[in-house]
Amino acid sequence: MTTTHTGYLLIADITGYTQFLTSSEMDHANPILQSLLGVLLEQVGDPLHFWKTEGDAVLAYSIRQDFPSGETFLTICENLYNAFALRRQDIIANTTCNCNACANVSALDLKIIAHHGQFDEIQMGPAKDISGADVILVHRLTKTDVAEHTGIRSYALFSEAAADAMDISEIMEPFSQDIEHFGEVRMKVYDLAKSWERLRAKRQRHYLAEEDGVWTFRHHFNAPIGVVWEFLVAPELKQNWMDRIKTVTVENPQGRLAPGSNYHCAHELADFYYRVTDWEPFEYFSTRIQDPARPHISLPETYHLTEINGGTDLRYTFGEATDVAGNRSEISEQEAAAFLAEFWAASFAEMDKKLDQSN
Repeated sequence: MTTTHTGYLLIADITGYTQFLTSSEMDHANPILQSLLGVLLEQVGDPLHFWKTEGDAVLAYSIRQDFPSGETFLTICENLYNAFALRRQDIIANTTCNCNACANVSALDLKIIAHHGQFDEIQMGPAKDISGADVILVHRLTKTDVAEHTGIRSYALFSEAAADAMDISEIMEPFSQDIEHFGEVRMKVYDLAKSWERLRAKRQRHYLAEEDGVWTFRHHFNAPIGVVWEFLVAPELKQNWMDRIKTVTVENPQGRLAPGSNYHCAHELADFYYRVTDWEPFEYFSTRIQDPARPHISLPETYHLTEINGGTDLRYTFGEATDVAGNRSEISEQEAAAFLAEFWAASFAEMDKKLDQSN
């Protein structure tokens, strides 16, 4: 059975693989590569589907028409790189072996190639395969001269079609190259290593555990964690499920959702303004929200996600409401808890419906 889809095609390719294998002792080189490939596989989950591995690469695709958004897809790419870099760092830190394999781990890196187009999904017994001209193109894009022309070694390379579908191409560097049988292909380059360093440099944590908060609300969603995350953060999706919300807008000083992004939710009863203070995609994010009745008062919030049995548990916690001098406002906390108990119950019930419709 063959089904034609439109979606993203992704290849996470370990660079330096051939030189690493040919100059290393196989009894140590293979476990190192298996460990690095394994951590990449752990990051592939809905809305991405695992396709296969090809030696030094993990291949995946998405058949959703409305997921992932550009923000979520770029976050998936960053998470793949972050997981790879952390595992590579752990291997280096935890070995005292002087063999070539262990000594050369730092030479291994990761590039991610992505394209958006059409492909055929073919069911062959218990296995699935995909094919088509766009599948050929994404493989050809693994053999470009990006590093030589840009100096960027750890990169995500998006075809123009992928960058346009993601709608965040303004934060990427343009690049083009002639590809056999496809002609001049325009692309966008995103520096993954620089992004990783920037996100973690001098980073302040603003995370509320339940015991550190004033009030907590819990809800379980029958949807994968990546999809729930997107519903919670994407303004165009939030507007569709938040109870009595008329519009949701965001200002992104960094060009994308990140600490410093400012949300404005226009509710039937009041305007709510909050700023992202901490951002750990697919795990938690924290904000600081103004009391609409007392603009000089604000309170911290944390949305924490946990994957469980194919679904996602959400824990929302807010902390002490204070003014800029640190003076506490218990009346703001009481009013917030009373409002949010009703608001979250109605909103998450509607979000459940929207999630069901998206499947």
